[in-house]
Amino acid sequence: MKKKYRLKPKIKNILLVFLIIIFVFSVMKITIFSKDLKENEHNIKKLNDEVIDITIEDDREKIKIDFDKLLSINDDTVGWIRFNSDKVNNPIVHTSDNSYYLNRSFEKKSNQSGTIFMDYRNNSFNDKNVVLFGHSMLDKTIFGSLSDVFKKDFFNTKENNYIQIINTDNEILTYQIFSYYIIEKEEYYITTSFNSDSEFKKFIDTIKKRSYKNFKIDVTTSDKILTLSTCSGTGETSKREVIHAKRVENKE
Repeated sequence: MKKKYRLKPKIKNILLVFLIIIFVFSVMKITIFSKDLKENEHNIKKLNDEVIDITIEDDREKIKIDFDKLLSINDDTVGWIRFNSDKVNNPIVHTSDNSYYLNRSFEKKSNQSGTIFMDYRNNSFNDKNVVLFGHSMLDKTIFGSLSDVFKKDFFNTKENNYIQIINTDNEILTYQIFSYYIIEKEEYYITTSFNSDSEFKKFIDTIKKRSYKNFKIDVTTSDKILTLSTCSGTGETSKREVIHAKRVENKE
């Protein structure tokens, strides 16, 4: 006869306490995360209402951002981004590292949603490759809606090919997407400066070849590139959704 193995009451109690601790910790994390999501959504909407002024002139939309107000809230403000039918419609910040705004709101308060920020190695939107980071939030805020780009019909709408950056002088910088892909986390695509034109040319060729779609857009070493980067998937994923666009004078 085989003996049935039974846990001693003491061990049972220890396991029970351990499971209860894990359960309570999980509930707390979910509660805090949900609170941060709601707070982030509220703050973004409030900012949009307070700082964006849109008027129509000659049947064309004219937008102006109240950067004085934004800078009074956060002096790290360097611009504003609009993309994907304004699903991405947020301020951009810049500081001395790439970790500070991962878990801080635009108001610099603790928040797991974070804020869209420029790579610390960038100096301005005139750099060869300006890199913007943001979390891929489940509620589609911050860079959560970048996953839309990877839907097969996204580029059927011509407007979806363009990203707008508004700098603190209220100049609108328009960028046309020429590459998008998902890749394992790496340093290469977030290179911000290059030692020579040939090095930059190699970079351009590499990121164009990675694209899931051939946009047939000419990109040269005289162009300025905007790169958007966010996580692909949930949890501690190592994959990144990447979008590259070049600055253009006007929408085609």
